[in-house]
Amino acid sequence: MDLREPFLSLKINGVEVADNLAPHLIDFSWTDNLHGKADEVSVTLRDDAGLWRGPWRPEKADKVIATIGYRGYPPMPCGEFEVDIPEAQGSRLNDRLSFKAVSAANSTEQRTKKSKSFEETNLKKVIEEVAKALNYTVSGKIEEIPFKFKRQRRERDLQFLTRLAEDYGYFFAIKDKQLVFYKREDLDKRDPATTFDLVDGTTIISWKATDKTHQTYSKAKVAYAHGQKKKLITGEVQDLSIKSGDTLTIDERVEDEAEAKTVAKSRLAKANEDGLVATLTLVGDPLLIAGQVVALGATFGKYSASYLVHKAQHKIARGTYTTQLELKAIRKDGKVRKASTKGSKAGGSSGLFDGPVQDLSKPKGQSF
Repeated sequence: MDLREPFLSLKINGVEVADNLAPHLIDFSWTDNLHGKADEVSVTLRDDAGLWRGPWRPEKADKVIATIGYRGYPPMPCGEFEVDIPEAQGSRLNDRLSFKAVSAANSTEQRTKKSKSFEETNLKKVIEEVAKALNYTVSGKIEEIPFKFKRQRRERDLQFLTRLAEDYGYFFAIKDKQLVFYKREDLDKRDPATTFDLVDGTTIISWKATDKTHQTYSKAKVAYAHGQKKKLITGEVQDLSIKSGDTLTIDERVEDEAEAKTVAKSRLAKANEDGLVATLTLVGDPLLIAGQVVALGATFGKYSASYLVHKAQHKIARGTYTTQLELKAIRKDGKVRKASTKGSKAGGSSGLFDGPVQDLSKPKGQSF
């Protein structure tokens, strides 16, 4: 039995409110996403006296800073968020107030769909230009892939950046007022932070794994008829770990065969990432976050492999702390990357609090 007491710090507009929340708290969750979605915190409170739906209710755009962990141990910062949806509901003697706060500011600028052309530039400059317009900074190492012409096609700015990331081999997330870019290849090369096995003493509460071929592709091919160059530019790549025989066809402007192969490789990796997936529900561990590599060991049989954490949801409900991980298998050199026990501990411990906590919401992380 885990006797550690879960710890939660919650500041709204700079004021610590966790002690006031505690008698009313039904559940708190923090969702940490790797790609394409804003991070989120969610709070549900009992409100029989009507205080939380009245004068105590958080307002839209209020600033929220959350930290989670176990009392007496170094905590993990969840980040900074803005209240987006306060909601009240109830029945007899069961009134509730819930609110969600997200890492992406809900501004008019971000909601507006735009059409815009970028000429004689590169990937890094385009991302920095869009970030500046949204009042974000950029974090992560981004290549200066040259663009003769790149078009934003009636897309919101964050949708456009997500498409660029998926075309050129990056994951993209918003964390702490930063647009954070991770190179897929760099994350895939990491050693597992931990290995989970189905043994006595495991921290696994429940698990599920799926291996599918539907909507996966053996090949990807880019074919673009370049009007100025008056020729058809093509690029094709294969994923030998997929046996479906299907080809992903891509019609996207490219300038040469090298760029065509880059886009084909990136889109194929994105399309096939849902082929071998797993979900774990664990005893709460604040050190498990999106972007880490974990392994499912030999006791998982044919589901044993190295996986990338695409989503980590940390939840405290009625004094119990759990962590749920959504995992997608890493594919390398035409096959699923095998599980590795390098630097890990059997049974599923992440080495909780063995050393300084790292904030891995940023590519390099910071000790504190």
